[in-house]
Amino acid sequence: MANVFDYLQWRGDLLFSQDGFHTADALILSRLSYIQLDGILGENESLTVRKAAEQFFADVTRAEQVLWKGDAELLQAAAESARFGNLLLSDYVNIVDGETKMQFSAVMIDVDGRRFLSYRGTDNTVVGWQEDFALFTQFPLPSQIKALEYFEHAAARFDGRFILGGHSKGGNLAVYAAAFSEQALRGRIDAVYSMDGPGFERENLENSAFDEIRGKIHTFVPQSSVFGMLLEHREHYTVIQSDRKGFMQHDIYSWSIDRTEPVTLPKTTATSAFFDHTITDFFDGMSRSDRVRLADGVFEVLKSADVMTFDEMLERLMHSIGKGLDTMKNMDGTTRALIMKQVGRLVKSAGRNLNDVNPLRRKNRLSKEERERLKLDKRRFKHEKKLREITGEAGS
Repeated sequence: MANVFDYLQWRGDLLFSQDGFHTADALILSRLSYIQLDGILGENESLTVRKAAEQFFADVTRAEQVLWKGDAELLQAAAESARFGNLLLSDYVNIVDGETKMQFSAVMIDVDGRRFLSYRGTDNTVVGWQEDFALFTQFPLPSQIKALEYFEHAAARFDGRFILGGHSKGGNLAVYAAAFSEQALRGRIDAVYSMDGPGFERENLENSAFDEIRGKIHTFVPQSSVFGMLLEHREHYTVIQSDRKGFMQHDIYSWSIDRTEPVTLPKTTATSAFFDHTITDFFDGMSRSDRVRLADGVFEVLKSADVMTFDEMLERLMHSIGKGLDTMKNMDGTTRALIMKQVGRLVKSAGRNLNDVNPLRRKNRLSKEERERLKLDKRRFKHEKKLREITGEAGS
């Protein structure tokens, strides 16, 4: 199966002026923001991909600290290619702020006169995952606000056109920055790429220009997508083929590329539907205040291990488990009871959605649209019932 590395071998000798911009290019550029360039590239500095790679690999420990195994290989292959090697990187930022619960990183890439703003998705920091959970508890996220500010800053410094993109949470940030930017800035956007990035709660886009830019958004999810199917996608999304299973399809190096474009499939799998329905049911059954309390409680346990990343947590596994159990034991009873209750609800939600992965009963599964209509009908019924009760009380 061909992937982005095969694309680099096939098209890497051609400049963008010789062969235009393709989806495979957007995928590669969206992933380059995951490369840790701290100490190599500053916010007000610029460096070619090739020069950045030379400095990156000069420190042997850097290649061992990449988030995905293929990231270092991608940087090396891109740097050695004529197509990407001389692209100019600039405006690199990397912020992990435990106080505001924000993890944000981005880099700007000059692509034949257009600027590609590449937003990094979730890294392996506890803060990064805490912010992901906050997708269900607050809007906008600190990183979404920062993503818009980053676009505004870039647009003020440079004339010309922009492409926004990112993988995972980075795709969500790219869409947010485009949808909530001023009209003059939106007019300078050629395209927005979300590579397996989560969507948005419907009401959070009501005061945005999402509908105006909808036609510029290119969303891609693998066939068993989990993270990319969180929340709602009002834009069209394209299902692409991956050679891995389950959550590991989030790995872009498993995505099939046919020459310049991803290999597409007609729909997502039953596994993707199962996780989508289970997570949606779970959070729909919780008030926003309970969501916040649950998130605070879970991450209080995780942070008790005194580690910054999940890698550190695994390295000190017994210590982390011990600290977590102590924290749970000493936690106030209300929060502890809430966590245990919600764990039980999650298990029950999974049980209710087993039809999604049961081939004998899958034909009875409601579509996402049918489930949404059913949910609205239930809300309408509750509202009408309440009105009847109020009217009845007033009449008596």
